[in-house]
Amino acid sequence: MRTDEPGPDPLPSDLTDGEPDQGGLLMVPIATALIAADGRILHWSADAQSLLGYSPDEAVGAKAAQLLVTEAQRPEVQALFRGILEGRAWSGIFPVLHRNGHHVNLEFRTHPVLGPEGRPLVLAVASDVTAVHRLRADLAVLDGFFTQSPVGMAVYDPELRFVRLNEALARTNGLPVDAQLGRRVTEVLPGINGTEIEAVMRRVLETGEAVIDARSHGRTPGDPGHDRAWSASYFRLERPDGGVLGVSSTIVDVTARYRAESEAARYQQRLALLNEASTRIGTTLDLARTAQELAEVAAPGLADTVVVEVLESLARGESSAPPSPADRSAVLRRMAFHTVPGSAMTPLAPVDSVHRYPPSAPYAWALAHRRPVLLPAVEGSAMHWFSDTPQLTERMRAEGVRSLMVVPLIARGAAVGVAAFYRNLTERRYDAEDLALAGELAARAAVAVDNALLYTRERDAARQRQQALEEAHAAQQRLLLLNEASTRIGTTLDLHRTAQELVEVVLPRFADFVTVDLLESVLEGEEPAPPPDDGPAMLRAVAVGEVQGSVVMAGAADPVGEASKSAQLYAESLRTRRSILVTQVDEAALHRIVAAPDRVAPSLAAGVHSYLMVPLLARGVVLGGAEFIRTGTTPEPFTEDDVALAEELAARAAVCMDNARLYRRERETALTLQRSLLPQEVHRTLGLELAHRYLPSSAISEVGGDWFDVVPLSGGRVALIVGDVMGHGIRAAATMGQLRTVARTLATLELEPSRVLRRLDEAAAALGEGQFATCVCVLYDPLDRSCTAASAGHLPPVIATPDGTAELLELPSGAPLGVGGVPFESRSFTLPEDGILVLYTDGLVERRGRDLDAGLDLLRRTVADRRPTLEETCDAVLTALDAPAGQDDVAVLMAQVRPLGADRFAVLPLAEDHAMVGHARRFVRRTLTDWGLPALVDPAELLTSELITNALVHAGSPVELRILRDHLLTIEVADVDSRPPRLRHAREADEGGRGMYLVNELAHRWGSRATDEGKVVWYELEPPPG
Repeated sequence: MRTDEPGPDPLPSDLTDGEPDQGGLLMVPIATALIAADGRILHWSADAQSLLGYSPDEAVGAKAAQLLVTEAQRPEVQALFRGILEGRAWSGIFPVLHRNGHHVNLEFRTHPVLGPEGRPLVLAVASDVTAVHRLRADLAVLDGFFTQSPVGMAVYDPELRFVRLNEALARTNGLPVDAQLGRRVTEVLPGINGTEIEAVMRRVLETGEAVIDARSHGRTPGDPGHDRAWSASYFRLERPDGGVLGVSSTIVDVTARYRAESEAARYQQRLALLNEASTRIGTTLDLARTAQELAEVAAPGLADTVVVEVLESLARGESSAPPSPADRSAVLRRMAFHTVPGSAMTPLAPVDSVHRYPPSAPYAWALAHRRPVLLPAVEGSAMHWFSDTPQLTERMRAEGVRSLMVVPLIARGAAVGVAAFYRNLTERRYDAEDLALAGELAARAAVAVDNALLYTRERDAARQRQQALEEAHAAQQRLLLLNEASTRIGTTLDLHRTAQELVEVVLPRFADFVTVDLLESVLEGEEPAPPPDDGPAMLRAVAVGEVQGSVVMAGAADPVGEASKSAQLYAESLRTRRSILVTQVDEAALHRIVAAPDRVAPSLAAGVHSYLMVPLLARGVVLGGAEFIRTGTTPEPFTEDDVALAEELAARAAVCMDNARLYRRERETALTLQRSLLPQEVHRTLGLELAHRYLPSSAISEVGGDWFDVVPLSGGRVALIVGDVMGHGIRAAATMGQLRTVARTLATLELEPSRVLRRLDEAAAALGEGQFATCVCVLYDPLDRSCTAASAGHLPPVIATPDGTAELLELPSGAPLGVGGVPFESRSFTLPEDGILVLYTDGLVERRGRDLDAGLDLLRRTVADRRPTLEETCDAVLTALDAPAGQDDVAVLMAQVRPLGADRFAVLPLAEDHAMVGHARRFVRRTLTDWGLPALVDPAELLTSELITNALVHAGSPVELRILRDHLLTIEVADVDSRPPRLRHAREADEGGRGMYLVNELAHRWGSRATDEGKVVWYELEPPPG
């Protein structure tokens, strides 16, 4: 039985997607069918099969009237169908035959539509009447619960806009329901913490995890005069197929509980602040430190800015009483100023400055009356406190001071200073509770301040006793100096640093001025040449130092780095390998001590009175010398005991310097070898911008075996390779050079990365020296931005996308090169437009004390935060990961995708048809003409036709023609045969066989490479100059 009555409103599409399921509200299957004008079914949905039993294979192509209705119904159905085709849509309920023979009452909606070429079609949409009625009943139950619940309830769409809310929530918000629909919480309720609420809902949307008892607070239009609080729970709404519909929430007013919790939290904070003050204030007996501790505890715990000042008389070590009634002013010394970040308050006077406050100022009043000053609002009548301090008034207004407390510091019945607490960021004004808390803090701090004052007086008295003790221990200090030298001299393998350490150890305890000079051959890393038998030696100053206030260097000594001839005594000491002591220096002695006569007068003016020259001897060889000078700063002359001490110090330094010389020579040899094996320049690559860095390890480490390479291949492709030989030294650098050469050779053979690594593994194992290496190889094609990568135990590359994200590329890790017998796997991926690929060695991300994952994460975040240029991004990576300070070599290779212009490449699909040869020739001519390369048209047409013909005859079928323009013109023909082409010499009578011979003769270069589908044969033509 059918009816033409309008059916129920269509169900929302969100409720009809997905497969039906028993017992749910959103489970009404909606069947769809598309029927041609002749009555044949063209489309039959899965829900149609579910309702009527016919599969799409059974229904599509069948006559709808014969399949779905009885013979008695067909006239009526055909009449309805004709009317729909004429443009009259129809909806209603109609019984339809199920495949099993029974009738199913379906509610229909039908519409005439136009198909391809304007053919009339009928679109029918139907649902089970029984299921729809059940759905309406279920929805009515839910609707009643939603509307009548006393608890606030709401539904939000994926954009977090109100889709529905009940009257309970509308009353809470103080706005009608219609005024809130379609708007977000932040738009409807600007007076609450809406941003935090939306963040919670967004997290629920993204994760699907419900959030219970999420707190919100603020003021709503429903109660604009009071702060209120609510507890909400949020759940994600999903379709049966898992699609996200939105978020639902329930909201309960918890204002009373919130206020009780807030008050309890406030008291807890006060108690915590007092507990903190008990442990942090008075940790030392230093007056300034104690004052600063009070300031740091109170800000931000109680104030935005804290100032602590002490009576000047007490700070000087005197005893003082509070200001007399006749003079209520106060002379105070500022001991501490501390402000929280963002406060922007600046001190009116610097710490340790002294100033007088007039009697009307809060500081002076609090001291005089021993009572605190509370100014909840620094405005209006409260400004009379500052009538005599206009400068302070202007400063507080400019910096937005809202509230102020000044509390006297009273200890043992006497006032010792004041503490002032300012608020200019915190909106809440000070009240009596805050004043009580400040008083408690001040009372605890006052005792600590008074203890510090007592200690300061005792400390000054003890200093005189300490001076006597220091004189008694003079001899012991000489032994301590020698012991210290054993640990401080030679901490590095750097010549200059070792010389400077000798200077730093002896100044000022042993000498007032010291200079260390080395022979030129030592500095150049060569074997030291013996000093000349007669005359001066050539030396270079490597370290010079003097005590503060001395002026010897001003005119009597060579600056660091300057070469000069040695003086007479200096040369004699080097020649004899013995120390020379001049206990009392006079003008005659100075002529033998200084290298030039014009340095005598400056030396006399500097008060030089005692001189000691000690040769630097190591392994029986003279390296240089050290001069020790005493001026008026140290009145005692050098003694024979000092000579023995100086020789011991010099011997220690000399051995360390010789070790540094030998190390430097070996390191420079290894570095020279390593740099000679690295690429001297990087090949320019079409569609790819490159940046690279190589940093050797720090000075205390050996040279490593890190390397990188960029290998140009046919068709504009390029191989990017980064490797790291395990170990350090010349052996590692030599192995690196061998592996890099093999890797470059293998890459030029057009092998895929996994095969390159497999062959490279064989080469590493064949070296037979137990050397292992990690390596990653990436093959890049600029035409489609495709990459193929393989790894041999190397760290994963990083890929950064233009949207500001960067991820580690997961590759099959493989074993390090040299292990042998382990297969390697390649992975293919595509770089996004403007994407960045980063290859690197472990020296970039590994640091002592830092987890490897932390280093990788820092690298990923730094690359994601890309800079304007790739070079700047590369530098930013090295800086962020502190690469120059690493203990291992660092190699970094970055590649950024750049778009190819339309005049750089062209692609033509090919078919197995001899007519395609002519089509390809015309395509080549048109392309090269458009590119402005007419001189290459004829040879390119000829060679292209030869390649395509060769593919048709010998390779089954050509697939694609590609033209690439860089510094050379490259033309490629892809086919489905994996066999490479070969040259053959045709006889005179042969009709064919000359194609590849022509390519070999006319092309600048040609070759072939294997692909997954067959091979690519290519040739290159060199454009004419200009």
